[in-house]
Amino acid sequence: MVRKLSLQTLLFAAIAVLFVASAVKPSDKASMKMILDLLRIPQTPERFKTENEIDFQGHGLQVLKFSWSNCGKADDPVRFKNVSLTPDPVKIPGDVTTGFIAQFFTTVDSPLKAELVIKKKVLFAWIEIPCIEDIGSCTYDDICAKIPHTDSCPEPLSTYNIPCHCPFKIGNYTLPPSNIKIPSLGNVPEWLTNGDYEVQATISSNNKRLACYKAALSLDT
Repeated sequence: MVRKLSLQTLLFAAIAVLFVASAVKPSDKASMKMILDLLRIPQTPERFKTENEIDFQGHGLQVLKFSWSNCGKADDPVRFKNVSLTPDPVKIPGDVTTGFIAQFFTTVDSPLKAELVIKKKVLFAWIEIPCIEDIGSCTYDDICAKIPHTDSCPEPLSTYNIPCHCPFKIGNYTLPPSNIKIPSLGNVPEWLTNGDYEVQATISSNNKRLACYKAALSLDT
């Protein structure tokens, strides 16, 4: 019979998680290893926890299903609506079905700055994933330069005339729920294991914010 963790054990674990999260310094290899060791531990998504597992309600965000929200302003020049993602949790590798409506009220072109913050829930604390080799919580000064320019975009974007590289012209772009295959990844980031994640993406150009969105989702790897 599985028993709940004692309060003393829980407090010790909580202190350890918070200590590691606050102590990490990108330039410190030892502390970086500590936080990566913590992040690579597979976590049970909140929605699947049993009554025999510790679950602190009300401590930060609880990911009980896929959700997304606008962290900018309603009148930002780039807006998204009706974002959907299934299955939930997302399985890697596997097939996902996603859809959205994107509205561009201005032409978006280089330089296009993107600031990405990715957090993973470990026990009941949200730990920010560091930027390692351009993956994680990274800032990209110009993602236009990183997006390869091709004559045609991959499916299903090409079917619905949705651009996949800069410039993104003024207009409305709709992707109805469509199937996309997520392949088996090769050298996956070591933190990409089962668990709950929060992602915030902010895009701007010439110091003007274009959009900011947050998403909460669970992964099954």
